[in-house]
Parts: sequence; C-alpha cells; structure tokens
Amino acid sequence: MKQTRDIKRLLSKAAVAMLAIAIGGTSVPGCGDDPPPNFAWQTVLSDLPGAALSVWGTSSRDVYVVGADALDGSGPYALHYDGQRWTRLNTGLRDGTLWWVHGVSANAVFMVGTAGTVLRYDPTANRAERMTTPGNATLFGAWGPSANDVWAVGGDVNANTGVLWHFDGSAWANVALPAGVASQAILYKVWGTAANDVWVVGANGTTLHYDGTAWTLVPIPTTARGPLFTVHGTPSLHVAVGGNASGILLEGQGMTWRQIELDGAPRLAGVHVPTTGAGLAVGSQGSVYLRHNGSWRVVARPPRTELEFHAVWVEPGTGAVWAVGGQTQSTPLTDGIVYRFGVNLAPVTGVVTPPELTACPDARGTICTVYGSGVGGFNGDRRPVRESSMAWPMDMEFAPDGTPYVLDWNNHRVRRVTSMGTFETVIGVDLPGDGPPDGMDLMAPGPMGTTVALNHPTDLLFRDGLMTMVAWHNHKLRRFDPATGRVFVAMGRGPGAGGDGMPFGDAAARLKQPSKAVYDAMGNLYVLDQGNGKIRRIDGATGVVTTVTGMTNMGVARGYAGDGGPAAMAQFNWQGGENPEPQGGLAMGPDGNLYVADSENCRIRRINLGVTPATVETVAGDGMCRFGGDDGPGAMASFNVPQDIEFGPDGNLYIADTNNHRVRTFDPRTGIVRTLAGTGARGYAGDRGPAAMAQLWRPFGLAFNAMGDLYVCDTYNNRVRRIQLRGAP
Repeated sequence: MKQTRDIKRLLSKAAVAMLAIAIGGTSVPGCGDDPPPNFAWQTVLSDLPGAALSVWGTSSRDVYVVGADALDGSGPYALHYDGQRWTRLNTGLRDGTLWWVHGVSANAVFMVGTAGTVLRYDPTANRAERMTTPGNATLFGAWGPSANDVWAVGGDVNANTGVLWHFDGSAWANVALPAGVASQAILYKVWGTAANDVWVVGANGTTLHYDGTAWTLVPIPTTARGPLFTVHGTPSLHVAVGGNASGILLEGQGMTWRQIELDGAPRLAGVHVPTTGAGLAVGSQGSVYLRHNGSWRVVARPPRTELEFHAVWVEPGTGAVWAVGGQTQSTPLTDGIVYRFGVNLAPVTGVVTPPELTACPDARGTICTVYGSGVGGFNGDRRPVRESSMAWPMDMEFAPDGTPYVLDWNNHRVRRVTSMGTFETVIGVDLPGDGPPDGMDLMAPGPMGTTVALNHPTDLLFRDGLMTMVAWHNHKLRRFDPATGRVFVAMGRGPGAGGDGMPFGDAAARLKQPSKAVYDAMGNLYVLDQGNGKIRRIDGATGVVTTVTGMTNMGVARGYAGDGGPAAMAQFNWQGGENPEPQGGLAMGPDGNLYVADSENCRIRRINLGVTPATVETVAGDGMCRFGGDDGPGAMASFNVPQDIEFGPDGNLYIADTNNHRVRTFDPRTGIVRTLAGTGARGYAGDRGPAAMAQLWRPFGLAFNAMGDLYVCDTYNNRVRRIQLRGAP
C-alpha cells in the first residue's frame, strides 16, 4: 500500500538547493547564497474522506491524485489540479479503491485499483474508460514506456498471491512469473526506465527484472526480507522501499541490490528518484527521507503530520515535492492529505478540496464527521478540529453560548472548540491524575483547569453559566467556570458510598465511579453512581444528598428487579469492580420523569418522580442483549448495552445503542423504537450520506446543539459526527 511515479526531467538545480535547505546543515557547492525558502510544507488538500494513495503529473499545472473509496456512495476519487483549482474526475466507479496513477502519453493516464480495475483516462476528451482485464485481483501499481506497452501488478490480498499483467495496445493479458513467485508474493509496484529495463517489487522482498525478453527473479540482501512497496529510479540508480514496523531501503545498480541502514526509520511506502537531483522516500508518521551525497537522512523541516505518506512525486523543472497519504495502515483507508514543499516558489492556489468530497449535504438525516482525524492519540491543540487526534471521545456538550466541549476520554482532557475551528484544552494535563499537587481545587474558585489532572472524565453538563464535569475515575464532580478557566471539586474526596443526608460539599459525601449526571428543571442534580450501583440526588436548594434508587438498604446489589415498585428498592445493572467500563445514561424527560439507560440489563427504564414514593418501570428493551424490534413497540425491542441517552427537541429519546453500533430513538408517546444511525456493522463509513446507512463503532455520547442537530461521539472511531435533523428528508 505505497507508491510513486516519474515523467521525464525532474529536479532542477533549484530543487537540489531546496532539498539541501530542507535537511538543514547540508550545503550544495555554488548554492551558499541561495535565499531562504518563502514557504515550507503547504497543506494542499486535507480532510479528504479517503486516503490519498498516489500522485503523478507533468507539471505544476497538471497533477493527478487518486485514492480510496469516499465511503459515501461516490466511489474512489480521482482528482486533477490544473494550476488554479482541483476537480474530481468522473471515473464511473461507485466503490473500491484506486491505488496508483501513471501517465504514458498525452491522452493516456492509467489508474489501477481493486477488483482488477484499470482505467484509461483521456485528458483531452475528459473521459475515463474501464478496460477489460484478465481477472479481479487488486492492482497496486502500473507503469509503461508508451500507450502500447503498459504493465500492471497486484494480487490477491487474502491468498498472498501475485499477478503481472501486460497491455500491448489492444488487450490486457496475464504474464507468467518466474517459478514460485506468483504463489507466494503480492506484487506492489512496477517501474522502468525503458521497454527493456522494467522492475517489479512485492511481498517477501520479491524483486523482478524484465530485460525485454524474460522476467528474472533478482536476489536481495537476506536482511531485507520484508515487503517492498515501491521502486523508482534512474538508469544508473534504482531504489526500493518498504518494511513492516521498521523501514527498508534498497539501492541498486545493474542487477545488484544493497541495503541502506536507516536507524529508527518507520515503514517506508513511497520513493521517487528524479533524473537529476535528490531522491526522496516517504512513509509512516509523516516521515520524509532525502538522499544527498550518497546517503539518506530525515529532512530537518518535516511536514508535521502523524498520518502516513504513501507516495511522493517531484514536479519537473521546479523541483517542488508532492507527498500524499492519510490513514493507510488500517481499514477503512481515510483522512486523505496532499502536501507540497517548495523553495522560492509560489504556493499552489485553489487548494480548497472539491466540495463534493467534503461538504455536508443540507438534507435531513445526513451524517458527517465534524471533529477528529480518526487517528487515535493526541497530536496537540491549536490544530483544525478535523486534523486533531482524539482518544475515545466519550461525551460532548454545548455551552449556553453554543461553544462545543468534548470529553477526550483516554487523553484525560476536556477540550473546547475555538472560534478559529481548532481545539484547545481547558481541563487536563499530559498525564492522568487527580487534581493539582497542592489540592487547590478542593474549593472555589480553584486553580486553572490546565493545571488539573483528570482520570477518564465521562460527562459534561451546563447550568447557571458553570459546567459540571463527572470525573469518573476521580470519583468526583468538578465545576468549571468558562469565564475564568478555573476548576473546583463540588463533590467527592475519593471513592466511597456515604453522604446521604449531608450537603454535597461535605467530605463524607462520596461517590464511586460516577458516570453520568443530569439536572431537572428545579436545579436538582441526579448522578449515576455506577460503582455503588445507585442513582443519587443533590438537592438544588439545600445541596443535601439522597439516594433515589438502587436497593438503598442493601449496599451494592446489581441485577434486574423492582419494576412497578418503589425506586428505592429497584435493582439496576452497570459494570462493577475496580476498573469497569463507564456505563449508563440519564435523561430528564419532558414529562418530568427520569429516564435511565440500564446498560447491562439492556433496557431503558423510567423513574416516575411525580408520585411518592417514586416508582420504576421499563419502557423499552426486552432484556435480551442483542439487536431487534425496530419499528415496533419498545417492550419488544432489543438493545445491546445502551449508554448515553438524550431527549431531542422533537420529544423523542435518543439512545446510544453502543454494542449494536447504532443510534436509536424511542418515542414515549407511541412507544415505538427505530434506528436513526448505523447499519449494525462496526466501522467508519457513510459520511455525507444517510445516517441509517453509515457505520459507527461503539458510540457512547450524544448531544444536541441549539439548532436541534444531534452530535454523536463515535467513540472507537475517535471522531464526533453530526446528524442533521432539520429540514426536509
């Protein structure tokens, strides 16, 4: 899954100077007075729905980029840049991936991909023709010296077998490989300098050469027996790159290969060696290596992306470097990026991604990603929200002024979206913990949130200008003042079960792994005290803590019991122990009653607060932890570990049906349960299309904005996605 391509003349003297500056500390004779670059790496395209996998062109006004399936029903994308703007080419494909692009003449640009796809695109006619091929193998590379002499390579990724096809100007045909090669190695890339000098590389260090008559297996150093993803070069030097966890780089002259040691290099995926100037190799973690004076080294001015580069190409004449990639090492292939590096060259203009690839359609029921790159981790603040990494976002909420706040659960942070469209941390530090070392957060106004360590916060809610945060593994409720940035502990001094009848600020008022909370109209706060198996109430007027439900006279008693009887004697079931998964959900209904996601019982239950004593009943869920019952009564529906629940402006209860990878609705007026989002297959797909056709992966949190759109914390996809609930269907 890696690559690159060439044309004719490439790096000029200016390009050599540029690359020397790029690695830093390296001079080029005669270039000591070159002015500094007027820009470094330019993000040409980002936020592409599918990973960008190959780039090729003839000039800065003629660049092609192809990539993975957009996952919105429009198929893989092929983009063209004419020096002023990007346009999406009509490939005629509705699914699959395009792995490689290479032009062989003015009217023949070849694109290859899954299911034996070979497209021949004619730029003059603006038409892509799908050619008849010998099979349906995935094709990873193509190259040819002319339109009547083109090679394509690939294989069966499940059987690890390879194919080599040839086009002679009239038809594609399968070509026999040397004995044993086809049965044990996928072939990833093909490149050559002439019709009688063609190279192929693939899995298991496979290297083949064609001399115009026959294909020969060429030996490589035994230490380089990993996958080789791309080969490129000149008549005097050819280079192959690959690797698994560590990068492999081979240099060849004639029929001899030697391995180049690159200490600490990650997997390398793409390489380009121009006829004049320096070679470039790219790979994981946005790595870029440069060949200078016979040795390879990391460029000193990196692109600063944690995504993978998959291919690299250099503009003829100008020497500008193009690198493309995204999330290429896991399925699906997403988060496409296109970068460009130049020195003393004007940045490319018209870099706005074609809106048909990124714009969220203004139609009811459409789902789109709004926050998160999908790459799990933390890559810092002050990045655009779609380029920011998160680690299992658990919940989010909107402040009264509309500002979004996201609980970045496994990064132990609360992050806020700024007016610039970037993230900033408002609570949390680099490592998990419990407050500042001096304990100054135990009373108002408290220290600045950016000095307070958290340990897996799980819920956010606003009232009276302050944000209440449920600090799950800290066994606390914390309050945050957005106006000052300060945080203090409202309740909890470590895990415990006591405090009934006491003010919530008393040191004896304790919680154990509280997971969710909700205010009622009077300002009373209800807290799902997961570790204690109870729901607690903090009186909005007096601050006194009481237990509402959860076998109040029997300690922790998990199970399913109590429907139709007093809430105080009911049993609920959320995971217990010292390190459970955060579970449950609370929502205050329009009827003034408290709705509860009873996760391990796979039910939605209602605590009727309008009667004395309060009673409990199940309103949805048959207790069978599975999927079923859509479009029918709630009593017949099946959920699978439901988590967060929220009432929408329409009066329906929205449910994160987490282990069913869905978001569902329950109408308390009719009792009907329906699926709003998710097919049930875990994964990431469907952006810019109907939410019901999208794939989710264990969504945990839900929130509504002021306009009534639903935001879904697609937790295991490390994203937050929006479902538009306004407008016509």
